[in-house]
Amino acid sequence: MLTNQQKLNPLPAGFVPNKALGQNFLSNESIIEAILDGAQIVNKRVLEIGPGTGALTGMLIERASFLAAVELDARLCALLTERYGERLTILHADVLDADIPALMGDNPWHAVGNLPYYATTPIVLRLLSLLPQSMTLMVQKEAADRFFAGAKGRVYGPVAVMTGCCYDAEVVVNAPRSCFTPPPEVDSVVVRLARNEQVVSSGASFLAFLKQAFSMRRKTLYNNLGKDERVPATLAAQGYPADARAEALPPEALLQIFMALS
Repeated sequence: MLTNQQKLNPLPAGFVPNKALGQNFLSNESIIEAILDGAQIVNKRVLEIGPGTGALTGMLIERASFLAAVELDARLCALLTERYGERLTILHADVLDADIPALMGDNPWHAVGNLPYYATTPIVLRLLSLLPQSMTLMVQKEAADRFFAGAKGRVYGPVAVMTGCCYDAEVVVNAPRSCFTPPPEVDSVVVRLARNEQVVSSGASFLAFLKQAFSMRRKTLYNNLGKDERVPATLAAQGYPADARAEALPPEALLQIFMALS
């Protein structure tokens, strides 16, 4: 059970959370410390997604060699700029549209964020397409299942395949709804994804392939990929039938097909 000493009040006086932006601010000190320790970002370049009122931001600044943040709420951008000044590079933008490569540069970088529930999957897919070195993300429990789903599972899709091919995933900590102000209607999980040795030349290209492969789940992979004649041969070489669907194939099989078509 969480104690009062572990609870923080993250909201400035007079600040009213924007429900349309899914603003539920982390307010539990123990969870914050677990995220910081689990992220493993000491002396690394870090992108914080949705810093909000800065529950994580100040401590990320102390640990990271460089911290940039993308925040959609102009009120919070002003608050964070006033609080942290030049120690924080902040971009007022939607993370789905932000030029993250320009913001983070060519060196390896790591993502940390408390993602809004209404846009969790699009944000995760955007990050996966960019292939950061690691991602430590707070997501709702149902969304967390997508990282770990296996072939033929109900939520198996591009998120699970990208994760399985490019990352080692683990749960860092569970975060019940009482850890937030205001509390959401669901519980959350912090998941960390760390890049593995699997080489994917382009995360964006692989993701585009997967979106096409899963575009109509009841259709065969061959049909979803435009009846490319290389697909049946690649499936046969791996021991799968020509009429296999994407949802029935493990991540490594889909990666092999992607590489064959590339």
